[in-house]
Amino acid sequence: MKKSTVTITYNEEKLNAIRLALAEKDLDLDEELNGVLDTFYKKNVHPAVRTYIESKDADSHTVPANRHMKPRKEPTNG
Repeated sequence: MKKSTVTITYNEEKLNAIRLALAEKDLDLDEELNGVLDTFYKKNVHPAVRTYIESKDADSHTVPANRHMKPRKEPTNG
């Protein structure tokens, strides 16, 4: 699935405190924020829309077995 960047404005001292606290716990800010956004997504996006989006994502990872194969030539009689 294609990724997008989210930019927010936040209090610098608070952000530094969060980074320090996460570093002490050996946690990554980006991973934690992704988890928060996933929770927000699940809470706010209608289940049918989530199912549709997730099925599109699953389809993009599935490659039909014969997709990369060259077509067979039919034998010629004669």
